[in-house]
Amino acid sequence: MENRKKQPELRIQNSVPEEEPDILGMDPAELKDYLARLYALRKDLDSREPGNEESEEYDDWADAHEELEDRIDEVLDRLDELN
Repeated sequence: MENRKKQPELRIQNSVPEEEPDILGMDPAELKDYLARLYALRKDLDSREPGNEESEEYDDWADAHEELEDRIDEVLDRLDELN
């Protein structure tokens, strides 16, 4: 029997905001501020990547990471449209 301490469950769902702001109504400065917040969230999420790629925690992490990347791409696309 192993005496390993169980790792606390990773709460990925709290890493990505539930409601996405209306980026169509934002000016470039607001978009850049929002993008900076998304980059900070991604950095935090990256720092909490589970080590076991076969785990459920990793699957949750990967889903949250993909959602965050999609949001970042949407904001970057919108900034391109405005330039």
